[in-house]
Amino acid sequence: MNVREIPSRDIKKYTSASWVDTTRKPYVYGETAYIPVKDGYPYSGIIPERKRKGRGFQKIGPIIAFHGSEPLDSDINEVIRLHNPQAVIWYRGHNGDMRIPDTTTLYGVTGDILHKESGIKYHLDPTRIMFSQGNREEKKRIANLVQPGEQVCDMFAGIGYFTLPLAKAGAHVHAIEINPDSITYLKKNILENKLTSRITVTQGDCRDNLAGPYDRIHMGFYEAVRFLSIALDHVQSGTMLHVHSIGNTTDKIERILMESGYEATYQHLAIKKIGPGKVHTVTDVRIS
Repeated sequence: MNVREIPSRDIKKYTSASWVDTTRKPYVYGETAYIPVKDGYPYSGIIPERKRKGRGFQKIGPIIAFHGSEPLDSDINEVIRLHNPQAVIWYRGHNGDMRIPDTTTLYGVTGDILHKESGIKYHLDPTRIMFSQGNREEKKRIANLVQPGEQVCDMFAGIGYFTLPLAKAGAHVHAIEINPDSITYLKKNILENKLTSRITVTQGDCRDNLAGPYDRIHMGFYEAVRFLSIALDHVQSGTMLHVHSIGNTTDKIERILMESGYEATYQHLAIKKIGPGKVHTVTDVRIS
């Protein structure tokens, strides 16, 4: 974690500074405070990420979300005491191709909130729209691969999880999303981040709305392999596809490409653990 060292007595002076990464907590040791620094800002040192004790959770703007099994009252009371959130929710998963969250509000009042991540602002209601902070590093990785001017399709755009970082990196993104609630937030987020000139939005099923060929196709959906043959109708030599899944589906991907008459190179990466024995992965496929 990138940090700046300051006297601990001055910590309150820096809480609203533009360079402070508010998604992480400062670390205080004696008379020195180590303040987390956002990406792209100068920093004076690096310290290891601290391992959180107790039940893990996500902080989405002013809302705390527990995943997995139902949290105990002690878990809920602890995060309320430490973080004073607007609301606490229990996220059990999401349903269908529109990825609608299955949540219960455990404390406070939910609604539209603003979440900031890596210099990008996301408007959403996490009880209506799926959001995963576990994809933070993957968003950065994909954005770093983009060359300015690339023609990119984000087949499952959501509220702009990957669309916005891709466009900010210089791509021209065709963002396709089937969920009308997600489309509303996507358009709001494009305006908020001043990326209207780089993003074209299409509401509907991505299987009916691709308009390639594209230089890059992002397929950020656990069941993306089901849509791969559709994506292949819109590739050209050199196109990169990012095919998300649960577990390693590289063999399936390779078989689909062979049946479609394509040769490619493959790189398989793990993104995050999502449950016992389940890992969210991505396979990068470069069309020859």
